[in-house]
Amino acid sequence: MVSRRDQPPASPRTVVLGFDALSLAYLDDFSLPGFDALRSRGVEAPLRSTHPPWTASAWPSMFTGTDPGVHGVYDFFDHSTGYPDEAAIVTREDVRAPALWNYCSARELPSVVCNLPVTYPADRIDGTLIPGYLAPESAPGHPEGVREELSAALGTDYRIYSRAETSNDTEAKLAGYLDLIDLRRRSAEYLLSTREWDLAVIQVQKTDAVFHNFEDRDAHRRVYEAADGVVETVLETIPPGTNVIVCSDHGVGPVPGYRIYVNEILRREGLVEAAAGRAEASFGAAKRRLLDGNESANGREESSVAESNGRNVGTDGIGDAGANGRTGRNGEDGGSGGDTKKDSSVSPAATAVTAATSALGHVGITPADVYATAQRLGLADVLKAVVPDDARGGVTETVDWPASAAYCRGRNELGVRLNVDGREPAGVVPESEYEATREAVITALRDLRTPDDEPAFEWVRPQEAVYEGPRTEDACDVLFMPSEMDHVVETQLVGRRFVRAECYDHKPLGSFIASGPAFDSSTPDELSLTDVAPIVMATLGQPIPERMTGTVPDGLLNVPVSTAEYTNVAVDTGADEATDDRITDRLSDLGYL
Repeated sequence: MVSRRDQPPASPRTVVLGFDALSLAYLDDFSLPGFDALRSRGVEAPLRSTHPPWTASAWPSMFTGTDPGVHGVYDFFDHSTGYPDEAAIVTREDVRAPALWNYCSARELPSVVCNLPVTYPADRIDGTLIPGYLAPESAPGHPEGVREELSAALGTDYRIYSRAETSNDTEAKLAGYLDLIDLRRRSAEYLLSTREWDLAVIQVQKTDAVFHNFEDRDAHRRVYEAADGVVETVLETIPPGTNVIVCSDHGVGPVPGYRIYVNEILRREGLVEAAAGRAEASFGAAKRRLLDGNESANGREESSVAESNGRNVGTDGIGDAGANGRTGRNGEDGGSGGDTKKDSSVSPAATAVTAATSALGHVGITPADVYATAQRLGLADVLKAVVPDDARGGVTETVDWPASAAYCRGRNELGVRLNVDGREPAGVVPESEYEATREAVITALRDLRTPDDEPAFEWVRPQEAVYEGPRTEDACDVLFMPSEMDHVVETQLVGRRFVRAECYDHKPLGSFIASGPAFDSSTPDELSLTDVAPIVMATLGQPIPERMTGTVPDGLLNVPVSTAEYTNVAVDTGADEATDDRITDRLSDLGYL
């Protein structure tokens, strides 16, 4: 392998190392020589995420330099086709803004991009791009054959997800995380050493997943140490004079508060209608297809909504049983979700469960009590996995999306969507009643207090007070932030508004660390996630695209900062040549066909 270590760059170069959910607090807790080296000679600051602070919307905000109101991704799912049970997973084609590497290509600057979420299908760029999280395991990169080349060079298959991604074996799961991070380390070394590049972006996802699936501090430490190995290898591989930026899409930390069942609250306000026995999507099965890279069409699933936000997806995406036994709780890997198949006949097991539910009711224990207790213990998906579909209506009801006036369509959006006539397929809220209905939602949530008599939400605001841009109307009509992000949002109807949480989940402040010739010694109090892309462009000696909403803080850089229109930027994923095939394959990957 030929190293560029001793070849000073002829023009500015910048490496961006993205670590999902990386928190300055945890960097302080562990011995991490790679991170420490950067921190000691550079600048660092808290990095405020966009709203909502989740992977699917946040990483596009980082790599486009725009808020969701501009790039249009608010969730792991695209809701533009109708109601939540018809949504499809987001792809690069849903990100309606150019990325850093598109701007670089327009300036004839080659890029290396590896493992960034929401980059499937791969952009055809000047350089190399290998998709990351939310892509099928078999997703090709650009140029054609790059994954095969990388696998041959590494002596093992290059993977997007770990080999034990859905395992309930905690040791195997953690070992899979560590192996995957080491694979990223070796991939970064190979790509940075063998490709021409001015910009390189390498991402590690499992610094987020470990908190969602392990409460063991030792597991957190081991994953952070593995991530530190990525930093050390990159620093050893890149030539002197390269700018290095470390950033995260959001933070992470303990959630000592409650699960807030927003749709249950809205139901009590007369805004949500319930439907008994509606099928839920098998997102666990969809993930298995994604992990296997199965791209065959198998016919539409009975539904495409899963447990944790109308889907069997945790806070940060594709679901499986959590290694800590709290399946479907809150994380990148929340929710096991076995196959759901409708059966017109009533099974003996279903009859038994229904009878048991009825018997419990006679002694004052409702299905909601059973489900709420299971949820508190992290066993909600286990309960559902052993209860036949035709008996699930006796365990919990689900939201009747078309019949409801307003609903929380996904836990990750941190918002409520109104079912408006003329906008939604079967809208029930007349345009003349829009403002009154929205104000009713705002009032209900703004006045909501926890069982500890504290405000449940830090703020509750109308759509236009949170977002600005051409995609604002695709957002929820009402947005909210749980107080100090010490609560998590749920969408199920379980007969209760609050259940204790006691888990880990996302926090709005991530991390920014930077070192290199372009950086001054000034340390800002705080940066925005959308500032990263403008900073990167400036460190490369390029003008900042005018369409970026982020800025370069005063005093952060010692290089000129200017702006330009960039009228010749192309975003090409090959969709013009194979749009129908790509969409069909994507839906099939995820169990929707």
